Amino acid sequence: MSGSSLDGIDLALVSYQGTDWQLLKSETTALSAPLIEQLTVCHTLPAIELARVEHAFTLEVSKAVQDFMATTDSGVDLLGVHGHTLLHLPAIQRSWQLVNGGLLAEMTGIPVVTDFRNQDLAVGGRGTPMAVLVDKDLFPGYDYYLNLGGIANLSRSDNAGWTAYDLCPCNQLLNHLAKQIGKKYDDKGQMAETGSLHTPLLQALLNDPYLARPAPKALDNSHPREWNKRIDAYSELSVADKLRTVVEYIATVLSDNLEAKRSLCMVTGGGAYNDYLIRSVRAKLNHKELTLELPSKEIIDYKEAILIAYAAYLRYQRLPNFVSTATGARQDVMGGGLYLNASHA
Repeated sequence: MSGSSLDGIDLALVSYQGTDWQLLKSETTALSAPLIEQLTVCHTLPAIELARVEHAFTLEVSKAVQDFMATTDSGVDLLGVHGHTLLHLPAIQRSWQLVNGGLLAEMTGIPVVTDFRNQDLAVGGRGTPMAVLVDKDLFPGYDYYLNLGGIANLSRSDNAGWTAYDLCPCNQLLNHLAKQIGKKYDDKGQMAETGSLHTPLLQALLNDPYLARPAPKALDNSHPREWNKRIDAYSELSVADKLRTVVEYIATVLSDNLEAKRSLCMVTGGGAYNDYLIRSVRAKLNHKELTLELPSKEIIDYKEAILIAYAAYLRYQRLPNFVSTATGARQDVMGGGLYLNASHA
């Protein structure tokens, strides 16, 4: 898994037997600086340049997988790869993730499952969120599942079934601001904590029409890119003030979507390490008697990679790997294209 924050390729070696599973090994491999630069602007590139970026990304994924495999004695039966999201457009039933599945299967010698989202889109779903799949099957016991990635999303279950949706831009906004002063991210939210709240910017963020839309709903990367531009327009504010205000915005949205009757919420994703953000959310939830629980570091860091491995496993078993009540599709579907290398064909 390589997310929108471009902080590396997350690799998880997982053994599955139905919903019984074990994380055997995990690690993160950094993306090269030139590739990060290319992926940051890939949505603006012409087709031939885009093909070159996809090729470079596929080569780096292949090397990461092969280096990872070389350090374990366990055999690998199947490789699930999400790919880098170029665009996600439910209105025209199209999601596009960069990765060459056929080339990757040949280079690694392992069958590959990729291009997960388009089957759900084809039957009226939004192709997202996928994380509800592992929330439902692999991590029982919680009322809410909150993932604080580039975009924050939430899963929950009730008598009507599973609901899941994107909440708001998260780390994509915070990291964008941190990079303006030469940092990859605001470590533990320390810079945001020194800033001052700017009410007009907060109100502008909270007036986003997306927040008022009912679920199921989803965001693509164009949304946080647009908000980054709007936040940058407040040129009179310091980076610390902007970070402080964005944290308040995220915490407010999260609190508004966590109901008092729920009792336990699992928190994963890079934002789980932002101590100031977590404290801000807890402060807003204090009167709701709702507990945020951070699982082990491995689960926080690799839950999405575990998800992609599980989705690939289900696809290989010809079983549904999308939850229609969460995506809004007419039915559960089996998403993903399977690429067999020459030795398996």
